[in-house]
Amino acid sequence: MSYEVDYFNEVIDRRGTISGKWDGLEVMYGQSELVPMWVADTDFRAPREVIEAVCERAKHGIYGYAFYGFPYKEAPIAWHQRRNQIAYEEDSLFFTPNVVVSLNNIVRALTEEGDKVLLFNPTYGPLEKQPVFANRQIVRGRLLNPHSRYEIDFQGMEQLVKDHEIKLFILCNPHNPTGRVWTESELSQLLKICQRKGIPIVSDEIHSDLIMPGQRFTPMMKVARALEYEQEVIILNAPTKTFNLAGLQVSYYITENKAYVEKINQIKDYSHTSDLLNSFAYLAMTKAYEHGADYVDTLKEYIYDNYLYLVNELAVCPFAKVTKLEATYLVWIDVSSLPLTGQELRGKMVASGVAIQPGDDFFEEKGLFFRVNIGCPRKTLEQGVQRIVNCLSEWV
Repeated sequence: MSYEVDYFNEVIDRRGTISGKWDGLEVMYGQSELVPMWVADTDFRAPREVIEAVCERAKHGIYGYAFYGFPYKEAPIAWHQRRNQIAYEEDSLFFTPNVVVSLNNIVRALTEEGDKVLLFNPTYGPLEKQPVFANRQIVRGRLLNPHSRYEIDFQGMEQLVKDHEIKLFILCNPHNPTGRVWTESELSQLLKICQRKGIPIVSDEIHSDLIMPGQRFTPMMKVARALEYEQEVIILNAPTKTFNLAGLQVSYYITENKAYVEKINQIKDYSHTSDLLNSFAYLAMTKAYEHGADYVDTLKEYIYDNYLYLVNELAVCPFAKVTKLEATYLVWIDVSSLPLTGQELRGKMVASGVAIQPGDDFFEEKGLFFRVNIGCPRKTLEQGVQRIVNCLSEWV
């Protein structure tokens, strides 16, 4: 099926559907009548083929255990071959409910309590929280931010690797919350630094389908193979951000290292997080990957138009520096000149009728930032952006 802009323009009332994004506003922000521009799911329907398949399966009326295994691996493998020109073997792909579960199992499998884990800040919160929950030590590298486009501090990374006995490196590619798509050259430099010390790499690529115009996604595994370091790389991915399927709980990780597979399986057995997902998860993933190409292409154009609208509207607040969006539907905004803390900014935004996430949620320590979700119909975006502008106008 083909998809037009109108498919994403439709405003759908999500209240009363146990929506974390909408029904969770009262709990998370103390008010229910806010425009939710916080948690990373979109307000778009999944592809029609997914909806039809799930509805038809639901009519059956029996929802017992799903059969799992190789038949469900064909769709994601074919998708990555078509979209990113990279081939994965079926015996290297393993399902879990979500990427955070995958990361938790991997951290526990490949490191010991007290081991040091390296990542860059700012970062998606659970990437740092999961190692902390597992009693690992976090070593924080910094991303540089010249000209509203983040860059990797390779010299700083080299020094951290030299000064600390790093046991695991975690990367977000494309990066959340900054929206960067790391280039092949940048990934190669990262890999070489890790390769010299034999540091395993986990690459969270859950946003890799949502690449904006003029950008190109490079899979970490592709670069690792070129450097003959693929045995030390584990990829995290899922169809959930791309097709708005997070509530169905389906993701997967990819590793070609058999020893890592054995170690991770031991942790999975202990925590009872096997490849066994629910029937709707497998079905939705398969249909999305088989039929979702046109959906994704139209979605990316829609998101980028929303981004341009946001940039234009925020121009009235010259101190608000919008980070260039290269991927995702999440926009990172620098308002470091304001005399506020992150939580004070959050409170003022709530008072203005909009829910955002401050930089504190992403372990940002060097300035005042906030992240907004623009994965919504234009009408909803206009309401939210106007409330943001109203909030910031106090300092114009």
